[in-house]
Amino acid sequence: MAGRLEAEGASVQRRVNLGSAVAYRALAAGEIDAYVDYSGTLWANVLNRTDNPGRAAVLDGLRTELKARDGVVLLAPLGFENAYALAMRRDRAEQLGIKTLADLATKAPDLTMGGDLEFFSRPEWAAVVEAYGLRFRAKRQFQPTFMYRALESGEADVISAFSSDGRIAADDLVLLGDPRGALPPYDAVILISPKRAGDRRLLDALTPLGGSIDVKAMQAANYAVDRDTGKKSPAEAAGMLAR
Repeated sequence: MAGRLEAEGASVQRRVNLGSAVAYRALAAGEIDAYVDYSGTLWANVLNRTDNPGRAAVLDGLRTELKARDGVVLLAPLGFENAYALAMRRDRAEQLGIKTLADLATKAPDLTMGGDLEFFSRPEWAAVVEAYGLRFRAKRQFQPTFMYRALESGEADVISAFSSDGRIAADDLVLLGDPRGALPPYDAVILISPKRAGDRRLLDALTPLGGSIDVKAMQAANYAVDRDTGKKSPAEAAGMLAR
């Protein structure tokens, strides 16, 4: 986003390491002009909604409610989600005939579930357990890097993941389908502050980013930063997405 604005001749200040709640309050107050957040985070933490009416309805609701309440403009979804998902090695999933969370429920009593340090205390996990009745032989917590290694080594059969994780494609993992819609959507969306809502130069520079970054491109950029060797900087990875 900053690169596109600078290419149009704008002077850009980058504010990094802001948590979602801090960034949204700063945006609504006009202290920052634009940033990216996730639809599920905004739905739960800004609008205090606990329901899940589906991906399109969440986006429509956010677009209307954020504008009416705070004057914040939801400009465009970027094209990818960074949603919670459950992942398996492709060979293991095929061996067990598991394609969805409903399939997983029938096999879970013989399997080990791995999660990051907070996943099992999150509402997404509670929603999945309630929707599918998941009961695993064991649950184990891992640092994110070790979680993927645990899947590779067989220490875990299933792990929690984010759908834009770079290692999904790199390790040929399968994300299990969620036919009952237990997991909320997490579309990446561009938000614009009230004071910039009528700024045509800003809007014209950022609007083309809508729908321009699919999940495979985001996975590749994330992996470029996260891989063990030949790592790129976040700025270099952003350059990959801007091509």
